[in-house]
Amino acid sequence: MGKWGLLARVLAPACLAAGLVTGTLSAAQAEDDYPWAWQGQCPIVPQEPIEEPTPEIAPPGKADDGPAGAGDAEPAVEPPPPPPPVLDPVSGHLYDPRGPKPTCARRVWSINGSIGDSWGFVLRNCTSFVAWRLQERNRMAGFGNHFGGEHWGNAANWDDVARRLGYRVDDVPAIGAVAQTDAGRVGHVAWVSAIGPGTVTVEEYNHGVAGGYGSRTVPVGEFRYLHLADVAPSPLLGSDRPVVSVPDGLGDSSRARVDDRGTLWISRPGRPMRVAGPRRAFSPLAAPALALDRTGMPWIAATARDGRVLAGRLRDGRLRLRAVGSSAPTASPALTLTRTGRPLLATTSPDGTLSTRRLTQQGRWSRPARVGRAGAWATHVAPVLGSDRTGRTLLVAVGADGSTAVQTVERRRLLRLPGARASVTSTPALTTASDGTTYVHQVGADGTLRVRILRGRGWSRPASLAGEWSPYASPAVGVVADRLHVAAVDTRGDLFVRAAVPGERSRLTGRVSSGDPTRSPGLVTRSNAGVFVVAGRAARSRLLTRPASAVVVRTAPTRAGFTP
Repeated sequence: MGKWGLLARVLAPACLAAGLVTGTLSAAQAEDDYPWAWQGQCPIVPQEPIEEPTPEIAPPGKADDGPAGAGDAEPAVEPPPPPPPVLDPVSGHLYDPRGPKPTCARRVWSINGSIGDSWGFVLRNCTSFVAWRLQERNRMAGFGNHFGGEHWGNAANWDDVARRLGYRVDDVPAIGAVAQTDAGRVGHVAWVSAIGPGTVTVEEYNHGVAGGYGSRTVPVGEFRYLHLADVAPSPLLGSDRPVVSVPDGLGDSSRARVDDRGTLWISRPGRPMRVAGPRRAFSPLAAPALALDRTGMPWIAATARDGRVLAGRLRDGRLRLRAVGSSAPTASPALTLTRTGRPLLATTSPDGTLSTRRLTQQGRWSRPARVGRAGAWATHVAPVLGSDRTGRTLLVAVGADGSTAVQTVERRRLLRLPGARASVTSTPALTTASDGTTYVHQVGADGTLRVRILRGRGWSRPASLAGEWSPYASPAVGVVADRLHVAAVDTRGDLFVRAAVPGERSRLTGRVSSGDPTRSPGLVTRSNAGVFVVAGRAARSRLLTRPASAVVVRTAPTRAGFTP
C-alpha cells in the first residue's frame, strides 16, 4: 500500500451501529433521502453560560441653573433584548446565536428518547443510512441489524457477517454495493453511487458532516465491497478478452482483438495482425466475434463505442464493415455460420433486449428477431452461438436475473436451464468436443464453475469443477493435448487451466498470476507450436502444450501477430 493509501486509511472514519469518529474530507452534496435527516438531538458538550450585559449609566451632565449637582443623574440605558434562539440542525438543539454552536458530546441522536431507527441501527449513523439505501434503492426488503439471523452491529463487522451469510465480498465495486472499511475505531460503511476509472463515488452519513449526509469520490482501494443486492455491475466491466481465436482445422487459427484504445485488429493464419475498420472506434469493454466460412475466410463483428455493431467479411485482403445492429458497449456480439453457410449474428441492446439477425441470400441483414422478453437479458456478458453434433445452431444467453437460457435457433424454442444463479458479468462458453459432446461452462454468481452437458435434446444438471472462480472473468474452453480443457481466473486473479470434463484429470500444471480477477483469458492454437493461453492485456502468454507432448513452459511468440 502506498503512503497516500495508508494515510487515507489512518484518517478514515469509523461508524458504529451506534456512533463514530469524524473524518477530514469535505462532503459534496448530492441527494439525501434519509428519513431522519437533521432530526433528533445529540448529547451536547456543556457550554459556558452567556452573561447578559449590565445596563449602562450615562455620564453626569452640568445644569445651567439650580443648585450644584442638580440634573447630574441620567436614566440607565437598557441593553437590547437577547436574540431569539436558533436551531442547530446538526445537534438538534436550540442555542443563543451570540455564543458558539452546540457540539455533540457523542454522535448519537435520539428522537423522543429513542436512539434507534426502525432497523435496529443508531439514528443518523453510517449503518442506519446504508440500511435505508439498501431497502429503498436496492429493494432489499427486511434488511436490518439482525438480517439473516446475524447481528450486523458496528460497521467493522459487516464484511465478516456478509461472508458468513454467503454474500460476495471483494475489491471490485458495483453500483449499489456496500463500501466497507475496518479503519477507525469501529469501521465505516457507505453506498456506492458511481464508478469511474480507478475511482468510486460513495454516499454516506456521519463522515464529513457530524450526523449528516455527504458524497465523495475516492480511489477504489479505499474500501472493500459487499455485494448484497447490487443495482448494476460496474460500467467498466464487460465481455472483453485479450484475443478471440477460431481454429481452422489445419493446426492454426484466425485471431481478432480490440486493444485498450479501441482499435480492432484481425489476423489470418501465418499473417501479422492488421487494423480492421476505423481506429479507436470500438468498445474496449467488448471483445469482437469471429467465425470462419467454408473457405476459411473470417467473418467478424464488433461493438463500436457508440453502441453500433459493425460486421463484415474479409475478402480479397479487404474487410468491409457495415452497421447491422446495436449493442450495449459492455456486451460483445455473437457470430456463427449456420448449416446454410450464412452468418447469424446475436446482440444485446443497451436496454437488455436480445435479438438475432441473418444474412439473406440477397446479401442483406434481416430484421432483428427478438429472443425472449424485451429488457430481460444481462448487458455485461455476451450471448454465445455454436452448433451441436447434428448441426443445430444453439444460442446461450444470461438473463439480467442470472438465469441461463438456451435456444435452438432453427426452432426458436427457448429453454431455461435449471441450476443456481449465474454471474451477470461472466460470459459462458459453448463447446462441442471432438467426440460430438456439447458442453456449456459457466461461472455462477457464487464463484462456482459449472458444467452442463447436452444429452439428446435435454441438458444435464450442472456439475461443478473444483476451485473458487472469479464471477467477473469468462472461461475459455478448447482442446489441449487431445482433451477438453478450460482456462479460468480465480478470485485472486490467477489463471489456471483445468480438465473441462467433470471426473477427468489434466496433466497440465502451473498458473499465470495477474492479480486482476476481471481479466478473461484467451486460447490460441498455432501451427507447429501448440495451444497458448493469453492472460490480460499485457500480452503475457504461456505455452500449454505442443502437439506431441503436454508441458507448461514459459514462451514468447515466434510469429508476428500471435499475441495482442
